[in-house]
Amino acid sequence: MLVVFQTIDVINKVRELRIANAEEVQWSLGRAENEFLRFRNSVLQAEAGDAESLDAVRLQFDILYSRISIFRESSSYEFLRDIETFRTSTEAVSGFLDRTLPLIDAEDAQLAAGMAALDQDAAEVAPDLYRLAQVGVAQFAQARETRRTEIASTLLILTATSALLMGTLLLLAYYFNTLNRRSEERRRQVIEASQRTRAVISTALDAVIVTDSDGVIEEFNNAAVEIFGYSYKEAIGRNVADLIVPEQYADSHNTAMKRIRSGGPFHIVSKGRVRLDAKRSNGETFPVELALQKSDLHGRLFFIAFIRDISFRVRAEQDLIEARDQALAGEKAKARFLAVMSHEIRTPLNGLMGNLSLLQETPLTGSQNAYVDNMSTSGRLLMDHINDVLDIARYEAGKPILRNRPTNLPDVVDTALNNLRDHADKRGNTINSYFLGPERKWVKTDPGRIQQILINLVSNAIKFTKDGEITVEVIAEPGTDVIEFKVADTGMGISNDDLAMIFDDFVTSDSAYNREAGGTGLGLGIVKRITSLLGGELGVDSTLGEGSTFWVRIPMEDAEEPPDQARPRAAEVIDRNRPAPEDGVAGRKLDILVVEDNEINRNVVRAMLSRDGHGISEAPDGQRGVTQAAAKKYDLILMDISMPILDGREATRRIRAGNGKSSDTPIIALTAHVLPENVSEFLQDGMQDVLPKPLMRRDLQRIIATYTQAQPEEVAPETSGSCPDAPGQQLINAETNGALRDSVGDGYATLRAQLTEELTSLVDWLQEECGDTMEIAARCHKFASSAALFGAERLRQALLDIEIAGKKGDIAVMAVRREMLPILLQDTLDALDRLDAGQS
Repeated sequence: MLVVFQTIDVINKVRELRIANAEEVQWSLGRAENEFLRFRNSVLQAEAGDAESLDAVRLQFDILYSRISIFRESSSYEFLRDIETFRTSTEAVSGFLDRTLPLIDAEDAQLAAGMAALDQDAAEVAPDLYRLAQVGVAQFAQARETRRTEIASTLLILTATSALLMGTLLLLAYYFNTLNRRSEERRRQVIEASQRTRAVISTALDAVIVTDSDGVIEEFNNAAVEIFGYSYKEAIGRNVADLIVPEQYADSHNTAMKRIRSGGPFHIVSKGRVRLDAKRSNGETFPVELALQKSDLHGRLFFIAFIRDISFRVRAEQDLIEARDQALAGEKAKARFLAVMSHEIRTPLNGLMGNLSLLQETPLTGSQNAYVDNMSTSGRLLMDHINDVLDIARYEAGKPILRNRPTNLPDVVDTALNNLRDHADKRGNTINSYFLGPERKWVKTDPGRIQQILINLVSNAIKFTKDGEITVEVIAEPGTDVIEFKVADTGMGISNDDLAMIFDDFVTSDSAYNREAGGTGLGLGIVKRITSLLGGELGVDSTLGEGSTFWVRIPMEDAEEPPDQARPRAAEVIDRNRPAPEDGVAGRKLDILVVEDNEINRNVVRAMLSRDGHGISEAPDGQRGVTQAAAKKYDLILMDISMPILDGREATRRIRAGNGKSSDTPIIALTAHVLPENVSEFLQDGMQDVLPKPLMRRDLQRIIATYTQAQPEEVAPETSGSCPDAPGQQLINAETNGALRDSVGDGYATLRAQLTEELTSLVDWLQEECGDTMEIAARCHKFASSAALFGAERLRQALLDIEIAGKKGDIAVMAVRREMLPILLQDTLDALDRLDAGQS
């Protein structure tokens, strides 16, 4: 109420002030009219030559002029000047005064002469002066009424505001009362929450330990009691380091706590769960997961540790790891099983195929020839099955071989189909091939893999088609680098149930035609893997009883036809498929050592070599082979791998490391271990090549021609080794080099650069003055095997000659060989470059 009274009092005072001001303005307006009348009266009473009356005129003019100036300039009259009538009248009176001013300021005579005109001019402006007073009075009357209305409105607003203020005060009082009640309710809830939190902590499965900044325990829940074996009373007030921190971590814990107390960071706070070791009351150490949080309450620092015993989980993880290791061991065992089974199957198959090969060269009747042909066909089919299994093993081991190079696509397709036409004719089928789309003759791909895809798909079509037609379409898709191969047949087709798993391993169709055709069910699985390896896709469309269409889409970039000069020269590369002489090499009978534990295989090899007139020595195990190689100089050694007492790899290493008469004789692996990684290992052991089982006479003759071609008769090692430039030796053996490429794939370039660096460094070192002949021999022996790995036969032989001379202390021979090495190395590297260019 006091505010209301004070507000009314202020309004009254303001009102009085506003009224006094208005009355003063009205009085001034009235005075202006009166002063104008006095001015006119002084003009009428003025006499010519009467200076006093003229001065009276001037005085009344000045009073009137001052009054009108106030109307024009004073802020009190500003609101009146906004009125058109008042402004116009003021301007008219002011105009009169401005016109009269020069006359008033003139000489008495001039003023007296202008009195009549002055009076007339004043009479004309008199109405304007009267209007000023009238407008002012009317305007002030209206303003006074408006002001009263505004003051009344203001009072009403002030009253309403006051009422609102009072209401607000009442509401605030009610609100504060409500807040007080809520505060009481929250206090009660906090107490209940605290009790619930304590209940949760006490019943939590994880240990909850609360400590102060010094590590003194202030809370130790039931789970902590159960996990660590301390009672609540035993734990409270104890330092956590004394209770649960293992002794080996005590120093680290104390250091961390000291760092925290000095304001440093605590690295595992709010970092999630951390795996550590903890200690039970009995001293047992066990694994735990620790989550640590900190809290600052009223300036006191607390740490809250959530600890979970993970002993059981760790044991479970260990069991899982052991199970995984067992599974991996099982996979390795499977791979070993495949390798062993390959060897065990190939070994008797070697005897079977070898004897069949020998039998075909003997006089046979027509029926016998047919029987032998049938047996050979069955043997080759069995070998194909073995190769399929080994191919799957290679893919599963993550070691597929892919050799992309410029490829004549039509030649690859035609070669694959021509090899299958006889098989198709026997089934009454015809094979038709078409090339569709833009011509793309030379592409970059792996020709062997493309042929493998086509042979598997077309063979599959032949197998399940009788007296029908097989169509092969090679489609170059316009605008892309994709080549599509379609193999369609008119056979029995595939059921919808079989289509879903047709590309799985060891899966064959259950349709009726399955009784007519056999197989391992691996062909399409291999096609699927090769297609994926080449970055392509495949599929099949089939209708049961009408036929099937298999399609494969593979991206292939265009390639330039390799120039003839990029291909290795005939003098540097031996064609692996050329026929060997029938009566020894260059008319000379060879002395060959056969190290083989299987008697049948030894008999087969003996028979094949005897037909060519070679001398054969036999050793039933690796140890006997080492002994015989040390005692006699052989032209060639055929070495089995899996043998009792001493296997072929170790036997080879011992022969190469020894000083026997055959330490530098070419050694050929005669084995069923034909995976690329196996071949690489054999070459690293010092072997020159691999003859896969079952052994074919043609392959044996090729190997003999390759590694013993036109070798000179044995010379005394004291006077000479094999001449590095002997025409019978190759600069680069392409087959050995190719085997290395197949073995290491993309890693060949790295090995090639390493070989160049190592051999260049060796040759540079050998050109220096090196007095330690044994060190020279050791280094040459080491790098001779590297040269052999790449097929660098002349360089390898030159290094072996230096090795032998070094071991014997023959400085003269060493000097001659060392002088020839730089040129021989450069020729070798150039030949490797040409071979690499031909393979790219």
